[in-house]
Amino acid sequence: MRRTAAAILAVSLALSTLVGCADHNDITETARVTRSDVTSRVSVSGNLEAHENRFVSFTVPGTVDVVLVEKGDTVSRGDVLARLDSRDLQRRVDLARTQVEQARVQYDIADQQLRETIYPNYYGSYVIDVPGIWMALDQATDRIQRAQDYIDQSNATEANVLLHQAIEDIERAEESAEARPWDLPIAIKVMELQREAAATRVRAAELEFETARDNLDDATITAPIHGVVTTINIKEGDVLSSADLAQPAFQIIDPSTLEMSGLIDEMDIADITLGQEVFVTLDALPGVEVEGTVTFISHAAMIQAGVVMYETIVSLHDPDPRVKDGMSATANIVTERAENVLTLPSAAIFRRDGRDIVYYIDRDGRPVVREVTIGLRGVRVVEIVSGLDEGDEVSRQAPQ
Repeated sequence: MRRTAAAILAVSLALSTLVGCADHNDITETARVTRSDVTSRVSVSGNLEAHENRFVSFTVPGTVDVVLVEKGDTVSRGDVLARLDSRDLQRRVDLARTQVEQARVQYDIADQQLRETIYPNYYGSYVIDVPGIWMALDQATDRIQRAQDYIDQSNATEANVLLHQAIEDIERAEESAEARPWDLPIAIKVMELQREAAATRVRAAELEFETARDNLDDATITAPIHGVVTTINIKEGDVLSSADLAQPAFQIIDPSTLEMSGLIDEMDIADITLGQEVFVTLDALPGVEVEGTVTFISHAAMIQAGVVMYETIVSLHDPDPRVKDGMSATANIVTERAENVLTLPSAAIFRRDGRDIVYYIDRDGRPVVREVTIGLRGVRVVEIVSGLDEGDEVSRQAPQ
């Protein structure tokens, strides 16, 4: 009987030890108060899109002579992608240049004929009456001399009459000195019109030459941006009609200019401003985080399922080469930041009776309830304003 009691006592002690170990293990998952940065974020989901995404096409029909790039090639702005057979276009340019030269020769001939025919004193289409000026001045001089004789004879009445007439002569001389329109002979007018017609033909020939030259330039496609060729819809020897020009020949994407567009509800949009820091994560690349910046916030609202939303665009900075156009992404927009503050994991904070508490591990290793003041709340950690000191240890779980 004594042996049985001793055995039962031993088993009981062993179970007590195991239970004690189990209770201790329940509180061994702990966290320490450390100093770090805390960021408050607003998250928005969407898909990545290359801001520099260009489709390039020929603008004139013709036969594709050469394609100089392949899918996946990296090109720079101005690089030649493809050319049409331009021999016919070059002939049109040469013909148009010749027509310009001929039109200019015809204009020079018409201009020279007009210059040789027009009387040198016409001054274009205007004339000055030089003889009339001298005749009026001669009459005025004669009247003034006669008026002086009447003044010497004390005949003021006749002198005043002559002086008034002299003034009229001077005014007539001034009028004759002013250039006035000249009624040119009809033959001269015809020659002027011929010169104007020749000038018009010159301008028309120049425009035709410019058009032919532009068409020749359009026979070559160049890259409008720096990027990667992602699509090629033509090959050497293809004959392109006017209808074919509606289909892009190439697509070029600059992977360094990725953006993400998403919708933010009205409760959070007030905290979003241009230039805010953003951290973008991707569903296809776990663990990859790309920095970005808020570059657009729409002023126009969108209603979705009764919720007011605003479009927001985030531009990525130097994305990882694995990040590609179209990927699903989540942008975490940093709205507030606290640096070098006391922090704890969010999971170590509990709510009781409207208060924030932690289970502080005392010197005996037991969890003790302690109230704390919370500051900025981040995604994984929170700021501890008061109630704990750096290095304090708390339980991550509420004790049973």
